[in-house]
Amino acid sequence: MTPLPHPLPDFPGESMKTAYTHTHDEYAVLRESCGLLDYTDIGLVRVSGPGAADFLGQVATRGVEFLLEGQSMTALLLRADGTLLSEILVHCHTGHYLVEIWPAQAPEATEHLLTRGALAPDTTVQDVREEFDVLAVEGPASFRIAQKYLPFPVASMGYRSFVTAEHDGRPLTVSRTGVTGEYGYKFFAPAGAGEALRAEFTALGAVECGKDAVDVCRMEVRFASVEHEAADGRATAVDLGLQWMIEPGKEPAGTGDQPRRPVCWVGAEEMTERPSHGTAVTAGDTTVGVITHAVWSPRLARVIGTAQVDTEVAASGQEFALADGTALRTVSAPFLTATSLDVALD
Repeated sequence: MTPLPHPLPDFPGESMKTAYTHTHDEYAVLRESCGLLDYTDIGLVRVSGPGAADFLGQVATRGVEFLLEGQSMTALLLRADGTLLSEILVHCHTGHYLVEIWPAQAPEATEHLLTRGALAPDTTVQDVREEFDVLAVEGPASFRIAQKYLPFPVASMGYRSFVTAEHDGRPLTVSRTGVTGEYGYKFFAPAGAGEALRAEFTALGAVECGKDAVDVCRMEVRFASVEHEAADGRATAVDLGLQWMIEPGKEPAGTGDQPRRPVCWVGAEEMTERPSHGTAVTAGDTTVGVITHAVWSPRLARVIGTAQVDTEVAASGQEFALADGTALRTVSAPFLTATSLDVALD
C-alpha cells in the first residue's frame, strides 16, 4: 500500500449530540423559534497561495474563481471512483479560502484535501479546525440574535455570505449559511471563545438542539443528506440528485447511466417505524428500489423519506410498498415549506 503524504487527521469523534432533551421538542424550536447548534467537530481546511483557486477548481466539482471576498458557495468532493465523498462550503476570505465540511465527512474529506494539496503547486492546504469554535443559530427567530453581532442590518446580509466583525476584542466571523431551510447563521469564534458565546446565545433565548432534529428539518425541505443517503460509500451525486452541483466537463465517467433515481416518499398512516437504509421497495411482486433515508416528521405526522428506485418508475404519485406490505407514495419535494418564508427580517 502506498503511504499517504499526510496521516489521517486525528478527529476526536463526532461531537454533535443527537439530542439534548427530546428530538420532537428540539424540532419545534428549530421550526418555531431559535435553536443553538454546536459544530465542534466540523471540518475546516484553509487553502492559500497563488494556486489556491486552481487547486479547488480541480478537487471540487465547481470552480471558485468567481467568488468575491465575503461570498460562499457549495460544491462536492468526489472520490477517485466518482462516488460522493462530501458536500463542502467554500468561503472566500482575503488571501485564502476556508473549506467547511460537515462533521460526519470531516475526517475523510480533510485527509483527501491534505493529500491532494501536498501535490499541488503554489498551494498551501492546512487543517485549521482547532483554530475555531463554531456555533450556529437556526430558526425563524435566529436573525434577531445574529443582528446583535452584525455592524449592519441583518436583512442586508445575503444567503451564503459572511462578514468578520469584532466581539469582545476578538474577531468573530458570521456566515448566513443555514442547514434546516429556516434562517440560519454560523459563528466562527477563536478557539476558546465558544463557551462564552454559547452562554450569550442561551441568554438571548436560543435553545440547544441536536443533530436528529436538524436531520428531520433537512429532510422536510429536501436537503440531501450525504451522511445518511451516501452512508455505504457507493453513492454518486446522481444518486442523491446533486448532479446540478457538478460543472459541465467535471462529470465522472458513467454520470447519468445509473439505472435508479432518487425519489421522495410519504409512508402510509400505519407506518410508525422508520425503515432502515437498504430496505427493499416493491411494486407488486417486483423489487424496484431501496430506502436510502427516513425520518418521522412531527409536522406532517408521517414517516417520510427518500429512496432509490428504477428509472422507469421514478416519478411522483407512484404507489409502492415495503416487504411487510406497508404502503408508501412518492411525492414531489419539498415535503413542506420552512416557517421562515413567512417571517420578515426586521
